[in-house]
Amino acid sequence: MNKMSIHGSEYPLRKIFCDDFVFTIPLYQRAYSWTSEEAEELYQDLIRAMGDYEGPIDDLPPYFLGSIVLVKVGSDEPDSEVVDGQQRLSTLTMLLSAIRSLSEPEFAEGLTSFLCEKGNIVTGTPTRYRLRLRERDALFFQKFIQDEGGIEALREIFEIIR
Repeated sequence: MNKMSIHGSEYPLRKIFCDDFVFTIPLYQRAYSWTSEEAEELYQDLIRAMGDYEGPIDDLPPYFLGSIVLVKVGSDEPDSEVVDGQQRLSTLTMLLSAIRSLSEPEFAEGLTSFLCEKGNIVTGTPTRYRLRLRERDALFFQKFIQDEGGIEALREIFEIIR
């Protein structure tokens, strides 16, 4: 019989969006529902936390973004079902994607690694998105948020519609 345990840890964003985690939003979770006001509040919280700081990002004092509750099969496995924190993880993913779309190519490449783990044919590692939404939302999110050039493609669609 597997023994279930609860474990709490504090992680910087670069650790959350790395190979240690592959977040999946289970089917029973509600769809993304934050409005622009809630996303703006998260963004402003991050800006305020940084203040006028200009040093290395690793030297910034910690800032609590809120909890993320996960169900993990094993501590060594990256697969994690998100029980709580979906709205924040999704919004942070969108924010990273938006920053990437405004960045120079060499900086954008580094941001892409926070959104998607590049596959490796030698090790047999598949390309994996760091956050997988529910099935009906996943393809749109991957194509227009997580994939490089997605936000630009979405912007072009909106221009055509106008």
